Amino acid sequence: MKRFFKKSSLIALFLISGFSSTAIAREYSSEVGTMWGFTLSKQIDRVNLQLQQNVWTLGKYYERYMPIFTVSYTAIPKYLKLNVLYYYMNQQTPPGTYKNRHRYHLGATFSYPVSHWSLSLSSRFESTYTIGDKHPLNKWRNKFMFSYAIPNSRWTPFFHADLFLLLNGSQSGQMDRVWYDAGVEYRIDRKNSIECKVREEHLMSKAPQQLNTLFSLGYKLKL
Repeated sequence: MKRFFKKSSLIALFLISGFSSTAIAREYSSEVGTMWGFTLSKQIDRVNLQLQQNVWTLGKYYERYMPIFTVSYTAIPKYLKLNVLYYYMNQQTPPGTYKNRHRYHLGATFSYPVSHWSLSLSSRFESTYTIGDKHPLNKWRNKFMFSYAIPNSRWTPFFHADLFLLLNGSQSGQMDRVWYDAGVEYRIDRKNSIECKVREEHLMSKAPQQLNTLFSLGYKLKL
């Protein structure tokens, strides 16, 4: 397991550095946006149920409303979870054009806690069905997650890198985008917490490429 996470971390660092150099070399456009979220979760034995409500903005415009329902099953405590997700998405792209989409995820999360550190890899298949389109858009997403629970503190800083690979369409086999998240979670008590983060989005599948910055604030409640 240690060897697996060592290799995964090295691959993640290599890919991230490669994407960063590509972004510098090419022309790109950029926008600044926000992400607002509320998460409600319930643990029942090995099953975790989660409902999220999300509203995003980009530039001057509303970008999406996106409720997400997640069911996770702990197959191996501390090390392996199996995940199924459903999204509904009302998205504005470009400004003035609204799309309604249904999105499904099927995947697994591999974790390895080391003292106050947590190293995780979430690998999942994503399929998005847009109402009015004949075919879904499929992607393979791999999210590397690193966090550190500060001893005798309510603060947990974290860093995530989420890589999107296109699986169908004219750009099949190419990288769609990468999300880099850096932030901190503050635990109010055993059931309530607040998460603040900054996301740098590198969108590669459009010309010109886009480098967007999004500021996020989320509230989490455990039932």
